[in-house]
Amino acid sequence: MAKRRRSRRPGRRRPAQRKSASARGRVPSAQTFFRFLLADPQTRDLWHKATSKLEPILRMRDRAAVKQIKSARTAEELVNLVTLASGLGETAWRERMRQFGPEVVPLISERLKTVKNIRDKDTRDMIFEKLIAELRWRGDAGAEVLLERFDDLNNYGKGLACVTLGLLGAQASADKMWAFYQKARHNWRDTTHFVGPLWGLIDLKDERAGGALADLLSKGRGFYELFGFLSRAGDARAVVPLLWAMQKEENMDAMMALLSIAHRIGRDAFLAEFDKVAWEEPREEREAFTDELLSKPASAAEEYFASFYRGLTPEDVERVLPGGIGS
Repeated sequence: MAKRRRSRRPGRRRPAQRKSASARGRVPSAQTFFRFLLADPQTRDLWHKATSKLEPILRMRDRAAVKQIKSARTAEELVNLVTLASGLGETAWRERMRQFGPEVVPLISERLKTVKNIRDKDTRDMIFEKLIAELRWRGDAGAEVLLERFDDLNNYGKGLACVTLGLLGAQASADKMWAFYQKARHNWRDTTHFVGPLWGLIDLKDERAGGALADLLSKGRGFYELFGFLSRAGDARAVVPLLWAMQKEENMDAMMALLSIAHRIGRDAFLAEFDKVAWEEPREEREAFTDELLSKPASAAEEYFASFYRGLTPEDVERVLPGGIGS
């Protein structure tokens, strides 16, 4: 993307935006990492291959847990052993769960009723992660359980449920996601629970996601996923705040999100939004900027925000885990 010329700086009439929303966080939220691992079976297996390199370190610690998981005789017993599903125990538990069919779904449903009452936060969150992740691979039956149990989950569990329901294409869950987002967004400084329903709404292609993202951007509520989300689901409402974010700080994230939106809404609609602010340069320059933007393929933005479109790759894992996945 060609560097913006100074003559394209805005004029005196600024939007109400004051805080910067340009800086992406250093790492994905728990909800985003959860989604990356559940995007498809290949991504999940990639991560487990990577973590298996730590096996010599974990073998002694997890030996008893793995033995107990492998000895489980029934699906009910295995579901009850979810507290052991960490380290090598996670791989063993996941592999054993594959050996059971639909009978595990109602068992998970019953277990989800009471998880939020567990006092230890780490244990509680881990159980939510493992049970909800398992429902991701149970199709419509898994989606039905998540909808039925949604109100029994705490906020962390609800965020993960939204991610999973989006991946499952559960359109009936969109209103629940939106209602949860409306509550969770008020605590955006302290938690990332609101990221889960945004992922879900984006995966369901719900137009409310576009309005939510434009609102967060306009209010300067920056978080790791913001510009990747805007690339996937931003609409005309985000054009002006993205232009300001780009102009103010030479923000490449904003530029690439703007590129996606320009291709999505088209030249005329993009210029109509551009014209809503009194910029210093004449309209001819705004048209030239728009044409320059649209001369770049939408695929450039998809590659820039690649993990938001295709999940994790071996290279991504290499950056997260020392030694990556090996050969």
